[in-house]
Amino acid sequence: MNALTAPPAATDDAPGPTAPAAGHAVSLLLTGADDGLLKVMTVLRSRRWAVRSLQVDLSGEVGRVDLVVAHDGRAAELLLEQLRRVVVVVRAEPGVSPAG
Repeated sequence: MNALTAPPAATDDAPGPTAPAAGHAVSLLLTGADDGLLKVMTVLRSRRWAVRSLQVDLSGEVGRVDLVVAHDGRAAELLLEQLRRVVVVVRAEPGVSPAG
């Protein structure tokens, strides 16, 4: 193999495929299905939260969204406060970071 096709060297400080997503984990319950999800994502984008992980289940009357946003110096409580202001959000609570 040459340098261009060789896999990257593994280091202890580099995140691997089994490393958990680092950041603030949040669990949301929301109404409005696709439109509700779009409103939540619009708030995240407009407030410049970098979403690292997103899981969505909109199969019932109330949908569930689990997400992780990158640490950027802002408190997790600020994120929760901003999401609770979105009309379609029924509940916003700290979540559990997904394990790898």
